[in-house]
Amino acid sequence: MMLQYKRIKEKSGNAVLFFRLGDFYEMFEEDAKEASRLLGLTLTQRNGVPMCGIPYHASQTYIAKLLKFGKKIAVCEQLTEPGRGKTIVERDIVEIISPGTVLQEEFLDKTANNFLAAVGVYKKSLSFSYVDSSTGDFFSTSYPYKERVQALKTEFQRLLPREIIIQDSLLSEDADIARFIDQQDSLLVNRFPDWSFDIKQSAERLKRHFGM
Repeated sequence: MMLQYKRIKEKSGNAVLFFRLGDFYEMFEEDAKEASRLLGLTLTQRNGVPMCGIPYHASQTYIAKLLKFGKKIAVCEQLTEPGRGKTIVERDIVEIISPGTVLQEEFLDKTANNFLAAVGVYKKSLSFSYVDSSTGDFFSTSYPYKERVQALKTEFQRLLPREIIIQDSLLSEDADIARFIDQQDSLLVNRFPDWSFDIKQSAERLKRHFGM
């Protein structure tokens, strides 16, 4: 079962994996340590492996708390019924829930937008876009690169984004931006490789989406 867990955990990336075991979602290893700290759960261990769990019927409450801490959750369900013998139940991730993409009303603040931001660089400009998936609001703008940090400060104060997609080189090569992003509490940061910010492909995707 732990081999199965490790295979599925590799697919979940930086998400906390809720691994379904009967009537519980279990978390193991580093996920268990983090969840026990953030959610106030008792941390135990089995064969030296840290673990903690929650009842599956109470998962919404715990997911909501993790989202407020800026965490992504991967929900892994049992896909086959437990049978006789030692056959391992089939399991796989059925849902990814993140602060900036969540749509369920029980996870949203009805008094404020829920923005997912994206930041990249093109030539001498910093591109900044943001979307609220729950309302369909989408905006995009750009700033001179020399004004990048102040521009981000202004936009973050105005929008309070819950999650960000950012060009990898901006975090690895621009110390000022890396420092600013690191200072943001409860912000889920997704680093994407530079090739995924290709200007031509991005423009074509936007045109297709808006029927242009």
